[in-house]
Amino acid sequence: MVNDLHFERMKRCIETSGGQIVYGGKNFNKETKHIEPTIIVNPDLKSEVMQDEIFGPIMPIITYTNFDEVIEFVNDREKPLALYYYGDKDCANAKRCVDETSSGAFMTNDSIVHVLSHYTGFGGVGESGYGRYHGYEGFK
Repeated sequence: MVNDLHFERMKRCIETSGGQIVYGGKNFNKETKHIEPTIIVNPDLKSEVMQDEIFGPIMPIITYTNFDEVIEFVNDREKPLALYYYGDKDCANAKRCVDETSSGAFMTNDSIVHVLSHYTGFGGVGESGYGRYHGYEGFK
């Protein structure tokens, strides 16, 4: 973490998530500001980790029983900076994510390439920001 404030915020997000920690979440080193990557399944939707942008090594995972719940979950909140779909890229659910939601970026089976590529723009919509940057998009 970049500073003590961010270290403490990430630690608090993990400790107060209300979800099931299935990976990590135990090793915190304040001196080096290191927090191990942590996966939290079904955190409390009102917890800090689900209310604020994370910018840390925490991956919250929300489970669902039918895909309508996914679309509703995304659309009931501010538009995300990015939306990641993991599954068959040719599946109707991937197409539904693109057609029925709005986000700054949409990725299938990946969560970082859109940030790294200078050939595609990166940016948000709504509360997650506006405009695009990287490569040509940054000059427009």
